[in-house]
Amino acid sequence: MRLTRHSQFRMSQRGIPQRLVAFTLEHGRVEGDRHVLDRREALRVVESLQANLRLAMHVLDKGGVTVVEDHGNIVTTWNRNEPLRRPPSFVASDARETRQ
Repeated sequence: MRLTRHSQFRMSQRGIPQRLVAFTLEHGRVEGDRHVLDRREALRVVESLQANLRLAMHVLDKGGVTVVEDHGNIVTTWNRNEPLRRPPSFVASDARETRQ
């Protein structure tokens, strides 16, 4: 984002940091050449972020989630906190090696 001297002066004068400008550009609605983030839109953004926070907390509770996809098709999923399962042949050979 390139700021003109005028915009920098006005942002400084009005106490609007650059991060707030970027946030408005990302989440505000477009009205001609303006990006507007009013209270109603800000509340919608907060609700959306809260919903995403709840999902992220759910992922943390599971220790992470892995999703395997192939060309847009979900093949399988698993929780990351589960130990990796190995085929019986690997488990048996691992056990024999540790006993020797």
